[in-house]
Amino acid sequence: MKSSVLIVCGVIGLGCGTPPEPAAPAAKADPAPSATATTPAEPVEPSPSPSAEASAKPPEPEPDTSPREVKYVMASGKLEVIAEGVHFRPTAKAVRVGGGWGVQIDVEAEAEDDKMHSLLQPKSGALALAGQLTRKAGKVESLADTRDGEDEAFVTPGTITKLVAKWPSKAGDKPLGAGDKITLQVGLWGIGADAKSRRPLKKFLSLTMQVGKGEPRPLLAPPE
Repeated sequence: MKSSVLIVCGVIGLGCGTPPEPAAPAAKADPAPSATATTPAEPVEPSPSPSAEASAKPPEPEPDTSPREVKYVMASGKLEVIAEGVHFRPTAKAVRVGGGWGVQIDVEAEAEDDKMHSLLQPKSGALALAGQLTRKAGKVESLADTRDGEDEAFVTPGTITKLVAKWPSKAGDKPLGAGDKITLQVGLWGIGADAKSRRPLKKFLSLTMQVGKGEPRPLLAPPE
């Protein structure tokens, strides 16, 4: 509050002087900001961490590695195979290749569970061959198919699907001569209810054949 000063003039011939201007009040300084009074900052959205992003994605399903149930039965003296709801009837025969011998495997496949089944069938066919040759001189040679292509074959109820594999299958492969022996592990490149669930069946059949006198006879058996 401003204070005022009252000047009383005397009555003895003295005049009153002009009262002095009141002193201007001192300018009030702005109060210092309180330590607790802070200006609120703009809210910043936290960026998700890589671990949070990774946890937000559903995990990839692990591949099915459970063992398969494969049955081997003898029917009329011939080996038959039942796997993944499909009944396979394989046969094998020796075939002439130049002056030597090769082998051909034929398989008839038929669904026995009234469902459709998918086979992976590259250019060489649905059957995969691997094994070794033992030459008469004792030299051992390894052999294995390579997959080329991603075609699909189907095994359906009431219809027989035929699968074929031959050895030799490549130019330059030397056929079997007298005293030579071949041991093959026959597999399927892939079998399943559909293309998504399809996976290899490596141990499907085994075959052995040795060349002696006359026409050799291949022998089919369950895999070792």
